[in-house]
Amino acid sequence: MKEKAIYNCHIHIFTHENIPDKFFPLFLIPALRVKPLRAVLRQAMKAVVFWKKNDATQRYSAFIEAAYRKNQEGNLKHLIGYYPKKSEFSQGTKFIVLPMDMAKMGRGRVKEDIDAQHAELARLANKTDYKGIIIPFAHIDPRREGALERLKSLVEEHNFKGVKIYPPLGYPPDDPVLINKIYPYMVDRDIPLLAHCSPGSVVNTKDFTKEQAHAFADPDNYRVVMDQFPQLRICLGHFGGITEWKRQLDGNYNSENPTWFSKIRGLIKCGDYPNLYADISYTVFNFHENIPLLKVLLEDEQFRTKVLFGSDFYMVESKKYSEKRLSLDLRYSLGEDLFWQIAHTNPKAFLK
Repeated sequence: MKEKAIYNCHIHIFTHENIPDKFFPLFLIPALRVKPLRAVLRQAMKAVVFWKKNDATQRYSAFIEAAYRKNQEGNLKHLIGYYPKKSEFSQGTKFIVLPMDMAKMGRGRVKEDIDAQHAELARLANKTDYKGIIIPFAHIDPRREGALERLKSLVEEHNFKGVKIYPPLGYPPDDPVLINKIYPYMVDRDIPLLAHCSPGSVVNTKDFTKEQAHAFADPDNYRVVMDQFPQLRICLGHFGGITEWKRQLDGNYNSENPTWFSKIRGLIKCGDYPNLYADISYTVFNFHENIPLLKVLLEDEQFRTKVLFGSDFYMVESKKYSEKRLSLDLRYSLGEDLFWQIAHTNPKAFLK
């Protein structure tokens, strides 16, 4: 009997052309397009890693390598190599691919705009080599003119399967365009929403502060969305994020300052929102600290059906702890039943 298909529900394959010029300081994004300079910086970062064992620096080094691959397909090929392929023994692996629209984050020019990024993803999804492997989602920023028309085209003409939003870029989940146009269309087409849900923001704009941008991602903001659109399937990406899991484990919270982990847990536990999910992307890469909490959570029947496997490739790309090692460690630590629950059964329910 073949193994079931694994679903990685949260990955990125965009390149430096989709990242604003001022995303990193000192105009590093455009400067690193010069290959010799990029090689020098990566070697310098590796030296820092060697002497200081700085995993964050290692991830930046790996991020640079991934972001400056030639195109999205280069990143996709690299990622696919980590996971089982379809064979007589396995149904292979499928990936929900999430584009990023960073043009309005106030950090300069984006060389390739979101429409071109979507078009390339649509091309890859229809390429024979990747048919049935890529599950493309559309990144919708409600501040974009014609947001609904853009989504309709991607869904109806290019077979996109869902929507990604990133509120810390500068809008709340109950933005009027989302409430009045995007969500009703999604319910009508029965497609799901995946929303970034962890603290922190890298926006640089006078329209709002970083603290306000951070607050846009708060899990409590989705109550009004779920109350108004109970049929809409929503996944909160990163399950609140590494820092909130750390606060939860350290006991660094109270009733006036609850962790985002506990907020999401409460939203699921209350039973009022049966179409709410959360993925463990990025957060699970803090593996040894967070796997016990994850396993205990999944032992509760109310949560077992609501957690999705995701990695956040390539944001956590690291040779020290590769995607392949992570997925194997996760499978070993959770056991076969729980692993397939979050990597197969739950994603299929989320995607329908």
